[in-house]
Amino acid sequence: MSKGKVEINRKLASKTLDEFTPSDVMGIENCMRCGICSYSCPFWLETKKFYDVPAWRTYEINKIYSMFYTGYGIVARFLRLRRISGKEFKHWTESAYDCTACGACTFTSPMEVPNWYTALIMRRILHYSGFNYESAEKLAKNSKDFKNALGIVNWSETANKMGFNVDKKDSEILYVPSPLEIQDPDILSSTLNVFNKLKVSVTVSSKVSDPGYYAYFVGDFETARELLVNVYDTAKELNVKKIVTTDGAGYFWLRWQGPKSIKENPPLVIEHLTKTVYDSYKQGKIKLDKADITAPSTVHYSEFLSRLGGIEEPPRELLRLTAPQFIEPKESPSSDKLYTCTHHLELIEEKKDVVKKVRNYVVAQLTKWGGKSVIVFDPNCMLSLENAVKDKQAEFKVVYFTELLDRGIKV
Repeated sequence: MSKGKVEINRKLASKTLDEFTPSDVMGIENCMRCGICSYSCPFWLETKKFYDVPAWRTYEINKIYSMFYTGYGIVARFLRLRRISGKEFKHWTESAYDCTACGACTFTSPMEVPNWYTALIMRRILHYSGFNYESAEKLAKNSKDFKNALGIVNWSETANKMGFNVDKKDSEILYVPSPLEIQDPDILSSTLNVFNKLKVSVTVSSKVSDPGYYAYFVGDFETARELLVNVYDTAKELNVKKIVTTDGAGYFWLRWQGPKSIKENPPLVIEHLTKTVYDSYKQGKIKLDKADITAPSTVHYSEFLSRLGGIEEPPRELLRLTAPQFIEPKESPSSDKLYTCTHHLELIEEKKDVVKKVRNYVVAQLTKWGGKSVIVFDPNCMLSLENAVKDKQAEFKVVYFTELLDRGIKV
């Protein structure tokens, strides 16, 4: 492979499909290309382009898999009946990033096809072949060079100023923030306040300022794995009991997708802060009351925390207890009927035009519910909705859940 030219060969296939499981194989092979998945995807609803149908990406990846790992595919490859044409490949970059990997298409699919995952595999091939977006490659390079996708190098200094313990051994919790959270002092302050109200010993690490999912989302799986292992090794070095994150995507990566990628189970408990707080509430250690934020309030659930991460009860119950005049969606937190925000694609400069258009789908849904405050559980969701407000697409106030909990916890 060289920049500007990609050769689809066994080396590429074995490298990019190295974390495929039997369920992934079954998923891509069972796709019937019925197109039902497209109706839950705001990108396809906006563009109506054939390569924005989630199943199209799966079909492209399935072609590569079958050409090297199935009998009929190998024969078809030698007979030149199955291949990735240049005409198709030129759509890959745009298609791969017309997806937030929210998983709604998989929930909609009658065969539960992992279309969200094949978008990430596409990005991995783009990363290797030199066809990736420049801004995506910058995130990957920062992750590799600085161990932080946004290039943040002064995390330890920031943590000390905010009042966090840094590298304190034998703490109960290692708190792992994400780069966007580190940039927001209000998130860090409210998070520390919540930990203090829970009366738990917590530390951050000078070595960990990024769980690693940004590198994964832009196709650099190797760097993402290195950052994940760094989190696990640091937790063991500090002898903590569990890792806690406040980032919905961070939880999904640390607990589920990251372990799958490195083919190892997490060495200790991984929690999202909502579960930590909810457990304390159920044990009678804290009391919860309505928080002093603008009412009425509603919610944009994190796709990665609930739909892909499986955490539904803690955030939902905490909202019922603390969100003032809470307008609760009829659908469950993991429902494919809840539109994705534009999440990490807000950081992909080349996608800014379509991202702005696609934001309208989730904004229209939230606006229809009538909340003056919208509570979020992921910093990428916060960035997306705040950008919608800045672009005058929305008029609600975006509230990070740590602020809600800080105001709602009564010790």
